[in-house]
Amino acid sequence: MEKKYIMRLNQYINEKEELGLGITFIDLDETLFNTFAKIKVVKDGKVIKALTNIEYNAYRAKDGEEFDFSDFRSAQLFYDTSKPIDSMIKRATRIIHRTEPKGSRVIILTARADLDDRDLFLSKFRKEGIPIDKAYVERAGNKKGTFSIPSIKKNIIMSYLSSGLYRRCRIFDDYLATCKKFLTLKKDVPSETLMRVRERYELYDMPDGELINFEAWHVQEDGTIKEV
Repeated sequence: MEKKYIMRLNQYINEKEELGLGITFIDLDETLFNTFAKIKVVKDGKVIKALTNIEYNAYRAKDGEEFDFSDFRSAQLFYDTSKPIDSMIKRATRIIHRTEPKGSRVIILTARADLDDRDLFLSKFRKEGIPIDKAYVERAGNKKGTFSIPSIKKNIIMSYLSSGLYRRCRIFDDYLATCKKFLTLKKDVPSETLMRVRERYELYDMPDGELINFEAWHVQEDGTIKEV
């Protein structure tokens, strides 16, 4: 099965330029790296438990509970303890090298906020061979307000699509619910964004639903991928 998905992915990467530019969003924790920062659950000023990234995805805070993400802001912890998921590291590197020269983009889309040492954080990518200077890290945790991380990520993705540059949009994420949620974005693309795409590529007779293609790839624990 993996071979089928790799062939499908290669078709995406190698599409001719006239089919339109693409943008790829890649999650960070448990997608590119196995990471060991914990989210602390705090109640009445005391830490009552610590959650892994996977546990946090399914956790629902009870009355009076708050989350402490301080571990996720430590660049030193990220650099020292994160273990690369080799197949995804190679895949991301290949995507950046093949798509960036054509004008397509790769965005590392993480729920983290800014880390306390930007250079040390980015050096971890370079150490593993990822040309991070040809990509960009979007940190959903920087956004203020009461919006959920999935909602913030949606807004970030839509902001890139609003340029009208991209006819192909895809995501790699270890959390299946995120992948499924991503595929629902197609029905939420604003009409003005679709018009920009239509005018840029002179696709005046193409139905709205075909102007931007959305693909979601679920990253398994061993780094293999499955299209959702």
